[in-house]
Amino acid sequence: MSNITRLVVLGAVRQFEPVHGYFLRRELMTWHVDEWANIQPGSIYNALKSLKQDGYIEEAGTEASGNRPERTTYQTTPLGVVELMRLLRQTLWTVETFDTKPVMALTSFMFLLSRSEVVAALKFRIAEIDAKIASNGFDIADVAKSSTTPAYVREIFELSTVRLRAEQEWAKGLYERVVAGNYVFAGDAGSRVDPT
Repeated sequence: MSNITRLVVLGAVRQFEPVHGYFLRRELMTWHVDEWANIQPGSIYNALKSLKQDGYIEEAGTEASGNRPERTTYQTTPLGVVELMRLLRQTLWTVETFDTKPVMALTSFMFLLSRSEVVAALKFRIAEIDAKIASNGFDIADVAKSSTTPAYVREIFELSTVRLRAEQEWAKGLYERVVAGNYVFAGDAGSRVDPT
């Protein structure tokens, strides 16, 4: 299971616990995780099984609705909360040059962190993106000097630079919204989550 799948499914269990697999599948499909995280509906059940085997979630009970069969509900274990926070922080503090999945997953679960941590990490991301864009410039120059690399390979780095600039603009806007008090984070009044 990829770290993104682990983060998304574990984070969703934490957000909705106690929760059954069908609810998670239905809810995550409304988030379009099949498109941006490449998590197919059936793999959510496999992820639950794997997370249970790893000790990150446990059965919380069963529930029945109408004539439907009983469904097992899950909740995070203390070990699962530690793993979730590790994955979330790794995603928050790491800028991926070519991959948008981590930042999409981060957005889905940043409410589990404190406002001050999210603000600090967004400031870092904005600066880190400048470094990644500078690095792409050197990669483009290397392609131009190479006698073996096709010249059109530079377009990979050009596209990445444009994507990174868009992410940076989004991060600046999100930073402003978070500083202005938008959204509820761990430790804020009205939060269901204690700061970890």
